[in-house]
Amino acid sequence: MSSELPMEDRRRYRELMSRSMGAGVVALLAATVAAVVVTGRASDSLLLAGVGLYYLGVVGYLVVWQRTGVRLFDEREQRIERRAGQSVALLVAFVTIFGIPADVALDVTGVVEVPLALRGAIWGYALLAVAFLVAYGYAENQHS
Repeated sequence: MSSELPMEDRRRYRELMSRSMGAGVVALLAATVAAVVVTGRASDSLLLAGVGLYYLGVVGYLVVWQRTGVRLFDEREQRIERRAGQSVALLVAFVTIFGIPADVALDVTGVVEVPLALRGAIWGYALLAVAFLVAYGYAENQHS
């Protein structure tokens, strides 16, 4: 298969990938809603079926991505992804830089009880920042 496909084929493959992933996500959400409505063992079965369909959607996405053998995204789309990634990195840095000291200060002073979910989110962002820095260091080392 050639490395360049007509734009229509690239769009069709990307649409297949998006539909596969989207169907998996919708199936998981529908199964979760159904599991809340239904009680008993059927609830567990619905959740497991939803998770299975979700993973089937992921596998479909990966199969289309790997079987095409071509670049499905052009330079414009790569620039958009890079900008979006930079925005997310900025958000993670902001939450980490201001959230961790605020969490520590509020915990020590006892002024406000920080909810565990918020504390977990803040520290999860910090862990994400550490993972990014490790991956960045590794990639920089590989390309030096």
